[in-house]
Amino acid sequence: MSTMRISQLAARSGIPATTLRFYETAGLLPAERTPAGYRLYGQDAVDRLAFISAAKHLGLPLEEIAELLGVWQARACQEVKADLRERVVARIAEAERRAAELAAFTASLHQAVQHLDELPDREDRCDPQCAFLSRVPAEPPV
Repeated sequence: MSTMRISQLAARSGIPATTLRFYETAGLLPAERTPAGYRLYGQDAVDRLAFISAAKHLGLPLEEIAELLGVWQARACQEVKADLRERVVARIAEAERRAAELAAFTASLHQAVQHLDELPDREDRCDPQCAFLSRVPAEPPV
């Protein structure tokens, strides 16, 4: 089997060597070692990195990617597909929830700007009686 060092894998995959080391530490990318301690990777590492990159692009956290890699290595494609589908559906729900929160926050900001535009300009200094403080949202969204 042909092997490559980390610099060769980085060049071939387009992923920096620092990221490859991190993936190894995180258990996502196994490497053999030479007697001198150099990392060696098989040709399958390129496919594994493509899988990791695709899963990251879907917003999956590294812990889930590690779980999914176990399924990818040991099971049939249909099982990988089913597992991945479930995870992606969960990410969609989370993204929609966050989008709704962001839309509510944006609406709140628009209301604040409208309120500020409606206030009279005062020559005095701002103080606790300033009208712009009267309609500040109670809690900004998280």
